[in-house]
Amino acid sequence: MKISMAFDSAEKIAHNQDLLALILLRLPTKSLIKFKCVSKLWRLIISDPDFCLSHTRLHHRHGFLSPTALLLKGDRFTPPSEFSIVPLKHYSKVPFFHYINYSDVKILQSCNGLLLCESYRRSYLICNPTTKAFRKIYCPSNASYNFLARFCVSLAFDPLKSPDYKIICISESYREPCKFNMDLYSSKTGSWDLSIITFEVDEDEPVELNHGVFCNGRIHWCGYGNESLYFDVENECLETMGMALPVQMDAPEECRYFGESRGVLYLAVTYCMPVCLELDIFEMAKDYSQWIWKKRLNLGDAVKVFPELKLGCVEYGPGFSGVCMIRSEEEDEPRVVVWADGKIVCFDFRVGAWKMLYDLGPGIKIGSLYLGEDDHLHYERFHAYQYFENLSCL
Repeated sequence: MKISMAFDSAEKIAHNQDLLALILLRLPTKSLIKFKCVSKLWRLIISDPDFCLSHTRLHHRHGFLSPTALLLKGDRFTPPSEFSIVPLKHYSKVPFFHYINYSDVKILQSCNGLLLCESYRRSYLICNPTTKAFRKIYCPSNASYNFLARFCVSLAFDPLKSPDYKIICISESYREPCKFNMDLYSSKTGSWDLSIITFEVDEDEPVELNHGVFCNGRIHWCGYGNESLYFDVENECLETMGMALPVQMDAPEECRYFGESRGVLYLAVTYCMPVCLELDIFEMAKDYSQWIWKKRLNLGDAVKVFPELKLGCVEYGPGFSGVCMIRSEEEDEPRVVVWADGKIVCFDFRVGAWKMLYDLGPGIKIGSLYLGEDDHLHYERFHAYQYFENLSCL
């Protein structure tokens, strides 16, 4: 009798599309990808854009999506699948990009589940690795293609506010260096608004326009002078942001690492020293009034904890290959993630100690395929792209 009642209940649910959708909404993203194969009805429900948006919004934590992995990739054009994966949750697994019919792809930006990629011949792709969906975007015809002029593309996407994404294309005039045009693409209209903004950048205070960071509805760029720029996507206006840092070293800067986590902008600065192991960490105030110095880290302390790390072995170069900041939904403070020699270590601000985040395994050297026999791994620079499992549609 109980078996019969359970069967009847299952039958009622199976034929009630609304009730079935409510149940499926509660399931993890990876399970839903597999469950598309159960039946045509399940595939129809899970593939529906409204369902995908509702699922993404249901699984946020305190107003932010949570990354499940980091993708580490060098700043070069490589086969799409050649990046290293650092899981942030034990079940993390990132689908490789074998479904993209391009031999060479460079990831430019990760933005709340979508990746902005560039192919070798300056064509751009918006990808959702979770669903294996991608769309090719053609840049506007008025954009400069002169190889001497700068050309930068950024992605703005927040599925908790809108299912649509926008692409910001910045091109330098080859007739007037340091003068730029900004074009804006909307996935909602499928078209470009041309030259919405024209602006100039002082060549004595450069801005790194080729690495945009999306945070709180704005695309930010890192500046090396007293000011930088950010673009308010909703209001379509360009504003300035102070870049003066409160702490200065005697040595000149070697490199800046600029990023965000859960609505906060972070900056990490290394210095040009014979043995470069010091790293200053800054956090931007919520009102953009100032950069707040958080701590000066010495990676020599990490070597004390993990003596197998070979840091500081490249003179006048950093003892590591890249930096990023991450926070989980339970954390009020960030973790500073550093990778070197196949080891991923992090400094946890909550406990004030270095920890091993992940070991890529024996013999694995990130990017070593592209280094010569006389080169050292630390000459290569890597970017960390946060990976978010989600069903966002393109």
